[in-house]
Amino acid sequence: MLLIGCSEPNSVESSIDPSDPTEKLPAKYKTQETVEKPDFSEAARSPLFQEAIKEASTLFGTKPQPLFSPSERVEVAGGVGFDVPAGKLEAILLEAHKRFLAKGFYLFRIEQHFGFGEKPDKVGLLPTADKYAVMAAMETNGDNYSIGTSGVIAWMKDLEMNHPFVLTGIGFDYMEGHFSVPVTNAQDLAQRMYEFCPDIVEQGVGTKAQLAAEIEKGNLYFWWD
Repeated sequence: MLLIGCSEPNSVESSIDPSDPTEKLPAKYKTQETVEKPDFSEAARSPLFQEAIKEASTLFGTKPQPLFSPSERVEVAGGVGFDVPAGKLEAILLEAHKRFLAKGFYLFRIEQHFGFGEKPDKVGLLPTADKYAVMAAMETNGDNYSIGTSGVIAWMKDLEMNHPFVLTGIGFDYMEGHFSVPVTNAQDLAQRMYEFCPDIVEQGVGTKAQLAAEIEKGNLYFWWD
């Protein structure tokens, strides 16, 4: 899903709520409850994970480095990071994600810079297949709407019950991926996603109708400014 710049007020369809749409969220999503950050140190010592690090390094053509949570630059114990040119990453991310996940490891984009200023994207590799553990490690949140990591995880787990999805990007304030099966109620889901993450409309695609169109294509993207 491509995000666009902020729209002028009169160019956004009138159905967008002028107030904070996230106020409609149940308390289990609109929460700042602390989530314990996982420690992957022991799992990272596995010979299989060490081989996966070498494989990723060869794939990206760059050396592994410590993995940091983007929020407070706190090192994620047992995690590994890579700086990868955006163009190169786009071409291989989905297939590489599938390949590493099949081995029990999560390869994912942490930061996306769209090639601006030739700044590389940041990629993480963790010795887990659990995307929710990755969210906890990255402290994924919508804090500007009082949606903490626990709220993000709760909302995404509820989404997955009816709309299975794959996430290839999990960062501090964004997630990206695609739905595993076609979404038949895209308009309803667009409203739900807007109430969870208004910025994907108000500072992104511009209208809930356009968001529904992206959902029908299978695209899944969240970004809290």
